[in-house]
Amino acid sequence: MIHSASTYRGKVAIYFYVFVETSKAMGRTVYAEERLHNYLTSLAKPDEYTIGLIVGQSVGQRDYIVHLAKTPPPLGKNVVEETLLSSTAEAEQNTAVENHIRAVKDIPESWVADHAKHVTRMLPGGMRVLGTFIVGPEDITNNNSNVQKLRSVLATMQKNLSCNKYLCGDNNEEHLILNLNSVTQKYTCKSVEIHTSGILKPADWKFQAKATKWHQLEALVDFDRLFLIAANKDPETLKKQLQDILKSVSDIIESSLIVIEGEVRSPNDTLELISKSKKDEKNSKNNEKNNNDQSIQINLYIPCEEKNMNSDVKITPCSASIRLVGQLVSRTFVHQKANVEEANIAIKQDIIRSLASRLEMHWDSLIEEENGSPEENITLHEPPRRVLIALPESKVTLSDYLFPGEGPQEALLSLQELLDLEVQENNVQKDIELEADPSEFYSQNKIDVKTTDLNIDSTGNRQTKIYIASVSIAILIVILAIIIQKLY
Repeated sequence: MIHSASTYRGKVAIYFYVFVETSKAMGRTVYAEERLHNYLTSLAKPDEYTIGLIVGQSVGQRDYIVHLAKTPPPLGKNVVEETLLSSTAEAEQNTAVENHIRAVKDIPESWVADHAKHVTRMLPGGMRVLGTFIVGPEDITNNNSNVQKLRSVLATMQKNLSCNKYLCGDNNEEHLILNLNSVTQKYTCKSVEIHTSGILKPADWKFQAKATKWHQLEALVDFDRLFLIAANKDPETLKKQLQDILKSVSDIIESSLIVIEGEVRSPNDTLELISKSKKDEKNSKNNEKNNNDQSIQINLYIPCEEKNMNSDVKITPCSASIRLVGQLVSRTFVHQKANVEEANIAIKQDIIRSLASRLEMHWDSLIEEENGSPEENITLHEPPRRVLIALPESKVTLSDYLFPGEGPQEALLSLQELLDLEVQENNVQKDIELEADPSEFYSQNKIDVKTTDLNIDSTGNRQTKIYIASVSIAILIVILAIIIQKLY
């Protein structure tokens, strides 16, 4: 609003000019690298449709895309078929395999939803499946029946991901739909809120040659916790026991305090300033430059449990115990303008998602419960360990999980099937987490009462001998002192 004044016959007249700016609500802005446009166009086939997942990080009204992953056809019993599908879903899959996807209505919803769950396991914290893309010989969003089908695909995907909250893949915000017309080579992007009106909104998808900059966050979490199994409870399966442990650990991680580069930061502090400060400090000490790939170190502090010293001690009989021990490596990425609060959320998500993925894969791999004999009362379970693989032309790494005895080849197979990526074996960072040594574990947990008693006795005798020797030396010194005094 602008005002002005003028004099008229000795009086002051004030004129108000009010400018009302009207503008329509801005839609989402999506940033993706140019290489993803090349990938999208390579999927174009005459008279066929290809569907896949949009993977990235969402911040307010902006989305940063790191990868587009074509959903593989469910040929044979590959990793995409791990979940139990209904007979209807299996019929959908068979149709898709035999006829490919000749029309949008033929897209099997459960097939895409299961793919989204497996891809979510591989993502670092703070990233998730943001929507779906489809390549075909028409403009999909101009056809109402096609739009309804895509809404149904996204709703099934959302429902599947929300079944396990510890995967942290639930997306309650807007979902993206990217469509490339394989005939005209034109692409359009829309966003939709599947839980509300379901109306398509315009989204500005921008392919850019300049790569998105990411902050790399590194954390190492040591686990060594004992979980007791009460004797008065009904017998539970190992899966249920591990699920209870996952819930307990998740609560602990959520309540932990995150320290960034040795300091507790304000939620509104930007990582850009923290990174710059660290870089300047290191350059001043070492005169090093071009340190753009440095990572930010993270520490987690778990709050102590409050104990009431005046409360009565309760003794609960236990039939068994489970000890969770080992190290979990966390590597997370957040966009360049991220603040501390966003980083904290991403780090906690990464730790919880990684642990949940391992335990879920582990109990799915068990053929039967291991009861064992009374003599075999200690059993070692080895969930898969994490390996990291960098995306092409990017510092962002994705995860895969290898069971004991598996090598990088299995990780390459998962990347090919789930992410449509061809990666060399030397690009798999397989040594960030070490395999467990079963012999060391069993030796640490072996209790031998007789050996313990002998060790105590031998320690006691050795201490006695040292004490006697010390006294003897002291007496000799006194005698020598007396002799020397008398002689001189």
